[in-house]
Amino acid sequence: MNIRGTARAPAARWAGLRTHVKIGLPLVAAGAAIGLAAVQGCGSAAPQRPTGSVPVAPVPSRPAPPAAQLPNPLDNIGTAGNTLAVKIDNVGAHVQAIHQGLAQADIVYWIQVEGGQSRFLAVYDANHLPASVGPVRSARETDIPLLQQYGHLDFAYSGAISGLIPLLDKADLQNVTPSTDPGAFTHRAMDPTFIDPHQILARFPSVPARSPGFVFGAAPGGGSALGTMTWHLPAASIGVRFNGSTYDIVVDGRPAWSGTATVVVQHVSIVPGMFTDHNAGHPDNEVFTRSTGSGQAQVLRDGKVWSVGWSRPDPAAGTSFTLPDGSTMTFATGPVLIVMVP
Repeated sequence: MNIRGTARAPAARWAGLRTHVKIGLPLVAAGAAIGLAAVQGCGSAAPQRPTGSVPVAPVPSRPAPPAAQLPNPLDNIGTAGNTLAVKIDNVGAHVQAIHQGLAQADIVYWIQVEGGQSRFLAVYDANHLPASVGPVRSARETDIPLLQQYGHLDFAYSGAISGLIPLLDKADLQNVTPSTDPGAFTHRAMDPTFIDPHQILARFPSVPARSPGFVFGAAPGGGSALGTMTWHLPAASIGVRFNGSTYDIVVDGRPAWSGTATVVVQHVSIVPGMFTDHNAGHPDNEVFTRSTGSGQAQVLRDGKVWSVGWSRPDPAAGTSFTLPDGSTMTFATGPVLIVMVP
């Protein structure tokens, strides 16, 4: 299959979190057509060149060279485009059956939320957009520091617990929600709701894709053959199967999408979060996944697995992945799945 078709923490958790003035919809200024008026003197005679002067030929104007097109740092396919992240529901067979846009994402994070369940956080650059993404669900505390490494991107989600909203407003994010743009969400933003990522990026400011620390290249030496593997959270699972070129993804035992080139299993600390959700009729803590610090990981590519270390001491910087000999672990060109588990 082709790679593409065309959720209470110490204050240190927010170290490095930048604040910004929230930007609304950009104003579109009407362009003014400027005409050049010919200036004439009295009478009809053209101005005379002084005697003995030498005519000077006009220097032809040259078009400015095109701006350098940087490679896409998210999955190394094409050039960098502005960036959009979307929070996607992932609970139950009926939801998984209507997933849209996951196969086209440059990067997909699988993250634990309350009740031991999971959500996806998908990251797209403007050159790799599907027609529709979703079903879109609410933001979580984990998303803020995780997305900080990408710069001022657009973040589309369907809402958030009330205590989290001030933190989202202060984060270096362009929040796209039913409150900021109700027309961007289908079904009047009622579950299930989807977005058109082309419209989001056309109407809201973001920045070109910035590297989350990935280095792409030929596979390093070593590695152990590994064709299939499954990882578990208390109430969710995700697995991969190497199909000879890329990985097929299986969610809760059901086929989900294909075409992932690199799978990262990042072992992280999952701790109680700042907020408690009561939507299920009982209190559930919205757990917090620490994406900064360091730890162990496995990287799967080309039907093999490598044990590596990960490090991200600065929330504004990307995550490095290092082999035991100190060299950088290279990723295969193509979409990346990051499985965040203890």
